[in-house]
Amino acid sequence: MQNIILLMVEEVLPFIFFVRNKRKKLNQIQAGGVSEEKIREYSTLSIEKLNCRLSEEHERAIKIDEKTAKFTLGLSVSLTILSTASGALAKLLPDNDINSTIIFLCGLSSVFMLIAGIISLGALKTLPKYGYGTIHELRAEEKEACYLAKVLILQEDINIVRHLRNEAAYQCLRNGFFLLLVALITSIFLIRIPVEKKHDVNSSKSSVVAEKNIQTKDNNSEKEKVIGKKVESANLTDDRKENSDNKSIQATGKSAAPLR
Repeated sequence: MQNIILLMVEEVLPFIFFVRNKRKKLNQIQAGGVSEEKIREYSTLSIEKLNCRLSEEHERAIKIDEKTAKFTLGLSVSLTILSTASGALAKLLPDNDINSTIIFLCGLSSVFMLIAGIISLGALKTLPKYGYGTIHELRAEEKEACYLAKVLILQEDINIVRHLRNEAAYQCLRNGFFLLLVALITSIFLIRIPVEKKHDVNSSKSSVVAEKNIQTKDNNSEKEKVIGKKVESANLTDDRKENSDNKSIQATGKSAAPLR
């Protein structure tokens, strides 16, 4: 069970295990950790076979570095740009609950692809190469099978480091591409649901606002009627007061006339 969990973690976070395995392997190579039993086993091959196998490992090293530097690095850069553009595009979509998830997935995808690119850049770094140079030629002329066997084992080990680097870059690139694919599928197939809900909410809100506007207009018209009635009653009261004042003035004039 523990091995399964470690395997799952390695698939999700391959760069952590790559750093650990690379350091362990390089320390083993620098310490010259080649078992005598393995050297004796390789020494059973003929000198021609050992030289042929050494040439094959040199060619394999070149192919792995070219594959990592050209293909993986180029693909990781292009997909990083694509995931960044997708994250920026998600910000322009209508507001909904899925936007933040899409932006997070695109950002995480960019992180994985950038890590893949950084690991791929390691192919530009020069790793040790065994089985070449003047000393090698001198030892090869002496046809020392044990020396050729040890050199071949060391070259195979350093190629394992190259293989680990290429595999870790591929796994990071795969994880980033998977997250980007999930984000795009989510944005295509699920973005309509919140938009439709929002449209319904907006329509209901607009209907409520329209009803409120109608009620407000009715209230305003009623208030205007009440105010109009109050103004009319006030005008009638003023007219009555004026009429009463005029009558009182006329009565006063009539009563004062005989006195003259």
